[in-house]
Amino acid sequence: MVLRSIANGLVRLKRGETPDIEESGLDSLVHRVIADSGMRVLHVFRAHFQLEHLLDREDTEPIFLAHEDLSFLKLGFSEDCTSVSPGTSIVSKDQCNTFLHKVVEKIWSRIQKRLRRLDRASVIREVLEVHEAALHDRSHWQQTAQAVLALYSPTDDVHSIAQERESERSRVSLAARTILEMAICECPHSGGRELSRWELDELLAEAALLIEVATDSDAVNNDLSKPRIQLHANGEYSMDRRFHETMMRPFLTAHFREEFESAAGKYSELYRNEPAGERKRPDEGFSAQLVSAFQTEFGLTLDHAMEGVGELLDLAVEFGSVVVETTLGNIKSRLTSNRDLTPSDCEAFIRTLSIFNRPAWDRPPSGFRKKDLYPWRFSRRLSTTAKPILVFGKQDDDKVFYGIGTLRRGFQFLLAMIENGHLPQEFFRSREMKRYIGKVNDEKGHAFARSVADQMRKAGWKARNEVQMTELGGPSELGDIDVLAWKPSGEIRLIECKRLQLARTVAEVAEICRRFRGEAKDELDKHVQRIKWVRVNATSLHPIVGFTPTKTGLDDRLVTNTHVPMTYLKSLPIKANKIGPLKASGQKG
Repeated sequence: MVLRSIANGLVRLKRGETPDIEESGLDSLVHRVIADSGMRVLHVFRAHFQLEHLLDREDTEPIFLAHEDLSFLKLGFSEDCTSVSPGTSIVSKDQCNTFLHKVVEKIWSRIQKRLRRLDRASVIREVLEVHEAALHDRSHWQQTAQAVLALYSPTDDVHSIAQERESERSRVSLAARTILEMAICECPHSGGRELSRWELDELLAEAALLIEVATDSDAVNNDLSKPRIQLHANGEYSMDRRFHETMMRPFLTAHFREEFESAAGKYSELYRNEPAGERKRPDEGFSAQLVSAFQTEFGLTLDHAMEGVGELLDLAVEFGSVVVETTLGNIKSRLTSNRDLTPSDCEAFIRTLSIFNRPAWDRPPSGFRKKDLYPWRFSRRLSTTAKPILVFGKQDDDKVFYGIGTLRRGFQFLLAMIENGHLPQEFFRSREMKRYIGKVNDEKGHAFARSVADQMRKAGWKARNEVQMTELGGPSELGDIDVLAWKPSGEIRLIECKRLQLARTVAEVAEICRRFRGEAKDELDKHVQRIKWVRVNATSLHPIVGFTPTKTGLDDRLVTNTHVPMTYLKSLPIKANKIGPLKASGQKG
């Protein structure tokens, strides 16, 4: 409307008179400027909750890691970490990992010394601000994804630019969470100095480098990089990181592009004017098994957990701040008086979602393991993602910090990961929760295979699920074919279905690749052996499909629910274009 009015005024100004102007002419002018209805430079959404207003008032510019800081801190990396002389190379796998582990320890020692001179509250407050700003920036980009795609031409490579921004956000977010987890343990409660902006930048850069070096070690240890490290005279090192370009980058690019376009497709949902209805009870939104397992695992009901999170978000609104500083006693008092939690419920809620001060970051508390600490690992039990509340002690007057974006994201993450069975059973302690995770994975795995068969039918194929190899006359140890699909024209697809969690770290990528190399007894090997058997015994399919396929008519697929790194491996016994989500696996049905 604004642009049309401007066009109208310009036309009248040009003509020097006020004649009637053809509507089609104005439409043509406007269309030449706004060729896509998705173009927006101003976005106005209705907010139904005070929390949304608070989040949108957060105008702090996100802080990203500076290349100069990272480069400067790398100087002298290798000093005292190896006896190999600068200018030469470390060439064995064991020596490479030994060297990289020592570099990790050296960086950690630097971070530890710095944190022990800084005031705990000062560090946590400032670093939480960094994390909250990154979360807000991500939300902004997701909300405006459709406009970004519409405003720029394909030659601007919008996806690459948006992904680069997301990569910068993820890097600083992970560094910030790492410093928070370390600071709650290593910073003195009192007597330390206030954190300066310079020291904040240095801490974030050191944490990022710690994770980078540990990732290099994972790459070498899992055979993604050649075990060869070149040492330089300035104390830096370099190594083969081509797997980032050949595997990690294209794999993550495919996933990010899908997420970004999905966010763009949801743009219209932001303009719905109906306020959210009353909150559903957990037994209405979640299965009875999940609700029961949650209570057994964490010692409080899911409803009380939700009430507790809601109360902390309300407290943030009262404070008018995305970063909340309060006391343990105040939280307990509010939970009991405003949300009807008992004292034991309060203890369970705080225990479930909190990281407490302890004597040292690198020594996990009882019941936890070292890998629960390492920030380069995923699904950690001592991460600020799973435990977004930072508590200074056990007394009522002890300080508590949390960020509202961090808290909301963390609780949603925990629930979603439990509901979808995406957390490993080792994450939990109770038998009931472990049984639930196993059960939900089994059920969702079968459901995924059924959905693949349904998609094949919609594309014009006939399909059957779980065809036992014994039905074809094969040995029982070969299991079953998840989906057998065929067309009367003579085409047959033997489809293996794998429901996997998206791999986010080098260690996770390496683990998935290890499970699907096609080597003896791994998860791809059985599929390969089934295909070989069926090809030799093609007539065994006749009773089911009504014909005997030719060699060219018989094909196979490994269909996954998400993008997988195996797609970018060249040494697998099946072609890469036969692996991945159904729509990207080389077939349209």
